[in-house]
Amino acid sequence: MKVYVNDESITLADASTISQLLKQLNTSPKGIAIAIGPNIIPSNLWNEYKLEADDEVLLIRATQGG
Repeated sequence: MKVYVNDESITLADASTISQLLKQLNTSPKGIAIAIGPNIIPSNLWNEYKLEADDEVLLIRATQGG
């Protein structure tokens, strides 16, 4: 199936979870926030939350700076 991560098309296996998406993207879950459409998904649900075709995923990474 195809989902969109920060407006970029990504192909995943059907019924993939957010954790599986992060693994495929080789992205550490530390300092990350995930929203699907307008909904922020708590990190304790990432192993269970199943993505659906055409989901729009917003991946936000915390950064330091000043």
